[in-house]
Amino acid sequence: MNHFPPREGSDDPYLVVIRGEDYTLKGFADRSQWPSEMDGLHAQKLTSIRLRHLHSNVVEDVALTNIKAVFFVKDFSGQTSHVDLHFHNQQPLMECLWIRIRFDDGETMEGMIHNSLDHIVGPGFFMAPADPIGNNWLIYVSKSRLTGFEILGLRPQINSLRRVQSAARTTEA
Repeated sequence: MNHFPPREGSDDPYLVVIRGEDYTLKGFADRSQWPSEMDGLHAQKLTSIRLRHLHSNVVEDVALTNIKAVFFVKDFSGQTSHVDLHFHNQQPLMECLWIRIRFDDGETMEGMIHNSLDHIVGPGFFMAPADPIGNNWLIYVSKSRLTGFEILGLRPQINSLRRVQSAARTTEA
């Protein structure tokens, strides 16, 4: 699958949309303050992210408690008429868990996560959406707003997940 993470080695900020129970925030998150290692996110004790708001350029620390999710997007316009493509069954089974999650507002999404303990022990986890042509290329899901979590199968690792891991290895070197 060809997801759309920003170029490796780029200093461009991530475009993010943070959705809470009754709010949506759009803005930019500097890569330096957002952990790049997806496995072990809980060990980094991430409790908030610094967001520069899209229209006002006001910088705010947004708490990750009680949010629905942080969506890493390709652009801020979104695709309101887009119907999510769910999974292609022809791909070989491999290292990621293909999951379906349900939020407390009724929204259901499918995607891939690393086959690790992060989705069990941490307050949230990264998920690469199953749909390669949707607007989101990566999502940080806060478990506090989930009402359902199903493992649908095993799948190959997705470029979004692979790039985040390789960026972490480069930073550590």
